[in-house]
Amino acid sequence: MALWALVKKEWLLLLRDWHALLLLFAMPAAFILVMSLAMQHGFSVQRTVSIHYFLLDQDHSAASAALVKQLASAQGFQALPADAPPAQLLARVHRDQVQFLVEIPRGFGDAMQSADPVAVRMRAGPGVEPAVYRLFEMSLRSALSQVYLGVKLAPLKAHLPPGDAAVDFTVPDKLLQAESLYQENGAHRIPTSVQQSVPAWLLFAMFFIAIPLSTTWVQERQQGTYARLRSMGVNASSLLLGKLLPYVAINLLQVVLMLAIGVWLVPWLGGEQLTLGQAPLALAVMAFTASFAAVAYALLIANLVSTAEQATIFTGVANLLMAAVGGIMVPVFLMPPVMQTLSHYSPMGWGLDGFLNVFLRQGGLHAVAADALLLFAFGLACLLLAGARLTTRRSS
Repeated sequence: MALWALVKKEWLLLLRDWHALLLLFAMPAAFILVMSLAMQHGFSVQRTVSIHYFLLDQDHSAASAALVKQLASAQGFQALPADAPPAQLLARVHRDQVQFLVEIPRGFGDAMQSADPVAVRMRAGPGVEPAVYRLFEMSLRSALSQVYLGVKLAPLKAHLPPGDAAVDFTVPDKLLQAESLYQENGAHRIPTSVQQSVPAWLLFAMFFIAIPLSTTWVQERQQGTYARLRSMGVNASSLLLGKLLPYVAINLLQVVLMLAIGVWLVPWLGGEQLTLGQAPLALAVMAFTASFAAVAYALLIANLVSTAEQATIFTGVANLLMAAVGGIMVPVFLMPPVMQTLSHYSPMGWGLDGFLNVFLRQGGLHAVAADALLLFAFGLACLLLAGARLTTRRSS
């Protein structure tokens, strides 16, 4: 069978070329390992970054108004209109469309001076990095402390007795109940950097396969391999599938290796352990569709360029751009609005969102369906364009 012979040819070429195997497995593995350990303690947030939050004031007291004002004055935070029911706002935070939801409950102002105050509730999206989570939490605690001290010290102007004017500095710590929507083993926890860095750099490594695949294709075309296959009656679809199937298998092996590094090797070296979520089938769907999209994209590039040098330069630059725009290098919500809009059109962005739905948001097949379909459609379009280009090139 012609297709099986082509697949076998690719495997033999890969097994003979240990440099290609090193490029496909060792380098991405080392990259993910280094980045996971290096980013373990989070990253610094620039003062000009805008972190978004919903604020629900259900108390409408002088104290709650003062808290809203204090939080609005904090640099780097932007309140969005809470123009939907609380459940919808919470759902948007859970999808990481907005980073935080702050709820000021009824009775907040009246109970502020008591020994048992009513706590403001802060909830963060599962994809919020630990450094961002703690920065916002500290800013909210600081605002609450200022409001509390203002309320508590106000009666001093009326020369109240010293006992009544005493300030309990332990109360501000009771005014806030903060938690991340990310769950691990049934408990709310702040996700580690490994939960975000491993899927991000895994996707980057999967699309990195475009370099060896496209250069190999160009070299075989220059050597006359495809001309000889054409003279034997091998059609364009068989040629494409002969490359597609083994390289998709290689990408899936990459996924297994990268996840194993996150689960076992990173914690063995002192980092945090990667947890794989609760939906192995959804994870498998994302791995397959991302692999298919990456290899089909590589086949399209291979049929567009003329030399191996063009293939290397183009795929390297294109992969870096897709990674930068898709949130691989910098979280999407830290980007300016124009870049956030562009991130919706990056295949790496679709893949990252799908993997994070499994790893961080405990999503299943329904949660990853949209991203998986986008990746599959992108891969199918690339494959069809590659076939059309190959047919045109062969007929010319």
